[in-house]
Amino acid sequence: MTEETNVITIDGKSYAQEDLSVEQIRLVTKVAKFQKQTNDLKDAFEDANILQQQYLQALKTSLSNDETTKAMENSKAS
Repeated sequence: MTEETNVITIDGKSYAQEDLSVEQIRLVTKVAKFQKQTNDLKDAFEDANILQQQYLQALKTSLSNDETTKAMENSKAS
């Protein structure tokens, strides 16, 4: 669905907003609202995935550093 000034296009068919009933206009508004919400959620999901990967990488680096430190301490003790 796309909105241009006073024309609403759904599935390739255009409708003049002034030809729509109050209920249809209300439904168009809800569709637009939830399209925006869907896009916002997709963006948030993408951001969450990126952050998850960054935190996972930080954890792996931290664990690797701990293992390296312990290995160095063990080699000094020998």
